[in-house]
Amino acid sequence: MAQPKKILIIEDEEVLAANLQTHFQRCGWDARVACNGKLAVIAADEFLPELILLDFHLPDMNGFQVLDAIRASHHCAGCVLMTGHPTESVMADAQRRGIGHILCKPFPLSSLQGHLLASLEASSPNPTDPKAK
Repeated sequence: MAQPKKILIIEDEEVLAANLQTHFQRCGWDARVACNGKLAVIAADEFLPELILLDFHLPDMNGFQVLDAIRASHHCAGCVLMTGHPTESVMADAQRRGIGHILCKPFPLSSLQGHLLASLEASSPNPTDPKAK
């Protein structure tokens, strides 16, 4: 039996974070939650997620600062960004960081799974790529 995919949900809205965690657990994911940037970096170091679902506006830092800190300390997990205010600047910075999927809040849970699986696939090493060995 395959291990469940590991996702770190970084979201400061407690109800949304709990709902997302419950949704992913019901879908067979190993889902953890961090409510701010500092806790997210610690959780990522301990949990080593394959995927990060990242809120842009957090109480202690912005989502890009969190993602940069996580990626500096361990492997490059796939990432889907969530934001209620998608500006051109945020979109451009997300693209520069290799974030291929941005969800504008509020969004339907039905669309979330597809975005996450696409991000997971994009972040997985290609076994035929010589750099992946």
